[in-house]
Amino acid sequence: MHDVKVAIIGECMLELRKAEGGIEQAFGGDTLNTALYMSRLAEQNGQPMQVSYFTALGTDSLSDEMLAAWEHENIDTSHVCRYSDKLPGLYMIENRPCGERDFYYWRSDAAVREWLNREDIESLYQTLKNYDLIYLSGITLAILTASQCSVFSSLLERLKMSGCLIAFDTNYRPSLWVTKAQAQQRFKHLYRLADIALLTFEDEQLLFGDESSQETLQRLEPFNIDQLVLKSGAKGCLVVANGHQEWVSTLPVSQVVDTTAAGDSFNAGYLYQWLTSRDVNQAARAGHILAGTVIQHKGAVIALNKMPLISF
Repeated sequence: MHDVKVAIIGECMLELRKAEGGIEQAFGGDTLNTALYMSRLAEQNGQPMQVSYFTALGTDSLSDEMLAAWEHENIDTSHVCRYSDKLPGLYMIENRPCGERDFYYWRSDAAVREWLNREDIESLYQTLKNYDLIYLSGITLAILTASQCSVFSSLLERLKMSGCLIAFDTNYRPSLWVTKAQAQQRFKHLYRLADIALLTFEDEQLLFGDESSQETLQRLEPFNIDQLVLKSGAKGCLVVANGHQEWVSTLPVSQVVDTTAAGDSFNAGYLYQWLTSRDVNQAARAGHILAGTVIQHKGAVIALNKMPLISF
């Protein structure tokens, strides 16, 4: 059996966070968080899994630091493009007392915005078609121009036809989109392509006005998504697969410190476990175990020694 190969497409940015007496700097991004946690789980469990991150950075020292940090986490960075005239994007997180957070973005001139303009699409297809699973999010889609989105959609369609599985998380952030209609249109196209949709009810409600999770499922039914996971925060998630619906509850958490990367880490746990066991119940439970640990610590990336043991 060959090593499972996972390609994660997205953007990692410089992260600023208010701290006592000033501002802390780190690196962050939804897809990068998922890549990092998947890589850790594979390493922890001795699974033959290659997690590759596809993005673009500058040639500056901060971009160098990012790459070094990813490589330290055993993420394959051989497909990260570097542009000497561009820099990484930037975002800031403000935590509310309840543990929720607000995001502010500065990414209009980020290196990754040039990725599809400067890279050879046929070469990219030839590389990506060798992967078992390709993962992306709505935040990835939000940085694309209309023409880039068309090129990217065609690329994903070809990859799906070649046998790659497509996994997608809407991760809707209103501030990143010009209009709701633009986000709706792009998400609908990805729903059609997705084999695995890892959605959050709150996001779907905000964007499409759904009044209940069942209304969300009814709206998505025509897209015939093989695995649909509808996350509902602390309560749990609804998994629809193989013609069945199953509610999978979360585990009790003593204290929520920071919900940054809750969804990203859930996705990592889910995808990792499903790729190794092909069991959606185990996958959802693995997602809950990892996310439940992550939210009890500050920041998107917890210390390696705080990682939970996931074993079924």
